[in-house]
Amino acid sequence: MEKVEDLLKDLRLSEAEKKGLRIGHPGEKEPGSGGVLVLRKVLSEKLAYAEGIAASLGKVWCPLKGTLYKPMRDNVFLFTFQQPSGRRKVVEDGPWKVGNDLLVVEEFVPEKSLDEYAFATFLIWICIFELPLGRMNEETGEAIGFEVGDLVEAEVGGDGTAVGEFLRIKVRLKVAEPLRREILLQVGGGDMVKWCNFEYEFLPEFYFTCVVVGHEDKCCNTVLGKGEKQQYGK
Repeated sequence: MEKVEDLLKDLRLSEAEKKGLRIGHPGEKEPGSGGVLVLRKVLSEKLAYAEGIAASLGKVWCPLKGTLYKPMRDNVFLFTFQQPSGRRKVVEDGPWKVGNDLLVVEEFVPEKSLDEYAFATFLIWICIFELPLGRMNEETGEAIGFEVGDLVEAEVGGDGTAVGEFLRIKVRLKVAEPLRREILLQVGGGDMVKWCNFEYEFLPEFYFTCVVVGHEDKCCNTVLGKGEKQQYGK
């Protein structure tokens, strides 16, 4: 986003415009402090409705006291939680979906305007298969997590190794980047190479050609060349 200085450099301001106005003051009670606020955007070409989101997910987020909601613009909503545990669940868990469409969550920051919220990332759990048994540990999970996105957590048992037949990691991914199907690992100091497959838990709608979350086949500009086939299948 352009700096204010860049936007104003070619403008000739009047004295009244130069004066400016300060809003808020130190120690002031922040807007929305009566509850915990979070912004959400539904990534869909279809219009979503706050009432439907509150009805389908409100009881999951705040089963005791519920949520308040306010539409801000098409598919962008401001939700207020009446209990802090609801905010923690929404921000720290995921992915959240409305139908099959991704619901992107942003922490509320009083100083930000609506256009300053990027809605650019989302949380998701990835299950990693075909790992060598001796490498199914927290160190491997962290290395893979930071390679594919921003690692949040590698799920391991008390001994630091995977709980089951696969290694599970929680990562924050960029909405605009294609999903990865697998990762190529060089094991140890030798020449051994392994392809390890990914499975995404509760994966939202994505296009099977560009493999980007947040839009359907008919809404994508990516076109297959002659003879090309979709690399993902339904």
